[in-house]
Amino acid sequence: MKAIDVLLLSRADILSLALTPADVVEVVTLALQEHAAGTVEMHPKIGVHPTGTDPANFIHAMPAYLHKLNACGLKWVAGFAKNYQRDLPNVSGIQVYNDTETGIPLAIMDCGYLTGLRTAAVSAIAAREGARRGAETLALVGCGFEGTMHLRFITHEIPAIRQVRLRDIRPQAMAQLKETASEYFSGDIQVCPDDGTCLVGADVISTCTNGEDQLIQAQWFKPGAVAVGIEGGCAFTAEALHSADKFIVDDIPLAEYFDKIGRDRVTEDGRPDPEFPGGMPEVYATIGELVTGRKKGREHADERIVATPIGMSICDIALAHLAYETAIKKGCGQIFRLA
Repeated sequence: MKAIDVLLLSRADILSLALTPADVVEVVTLALQEHAAGTVEMHPKIGVHPTGTDPANFIHAMPAYLHKLNACGLKWVAGFAKNYQRDLPNVSGIQVYNDTETGIPLAIMDCGYLTGLRTAAVSAIAAREGARRGAETLALVGCGFEGTMHLRFITHEIPAIRQVRLRDIRPQAMAQLKETASEYFSGDIQVCPDDGTCLVGADVISTCTNGEDQLIQAQWFKPGAVAVGIEGGCAFTAEALHSADKFIVDDIPLAEYFDKIGRDRVTEDGRPDPEFPGGMPEVYATIGELVTGRKKGREHADERIVATPIGMSICDIALAHLAYETAIKKGCGQIFRLA
């Protein structure tokens, strides 16, 4: 029997691939286009929830197959928001990338860094499609790993941005991001003392938090703004969320599933913790419909637009495809003999 050799890619290997925002946005866009065309096989996330010190902890299994890209695999990812207290990443896990002809695993790779790239790319695409012409101010709440990625990708996709306002409960996180972001963003970066200072009047809002606090007040969400939240609608008050003229998601069944499970969720102190405060708004479009032109993003200058991408495995596996192909070309990683 022929030997089965699997490529192992560590986080360091993934970093050595030097994938750029342009590289990542390109392959994620292909996944979004396939989603709109219906040429994918994907299911709502299934998972387990070891609560530990946080009822929002999760470990999800996310399989996907993209027909046109000819990419197939599985992401097994954990999200533990309080890991920063242990100096551990909030998001960790692995991705398996399979051969579509034989089913044989071609690669096993760290998914923590790739998840950051994927999530930021989807948010940046949604923000780009919803931003008004001449949008200049980005308000970024949450300056950890995901916030770092989002700043880089959103400013790449919306080059008109000239000012970035940072907000985090950790002053050192804001200071560190301000320093590192200056390497690729030449505009003004402000460290904000409170949520209001950060959010009021911003053209583009990006929230990269654990969703414990409803940050976005309706009076801060100005006409003409676009807001993207990776924690679903949890960062919005119900009034702010439902003030949006357009509500956009990555996948409707996925959003409906998270809306359903969030109805019974409570915080540590017993308060309701829904995915979408006030209930899930009526969906205007998916992000795939926007990038394919089936529906328009912004149609009027004063529209308030909210996008809440829950996270689709097809985007992860498309990125795994890019990582695998790039690693083969560059000779990165280690070979593990499976059988």
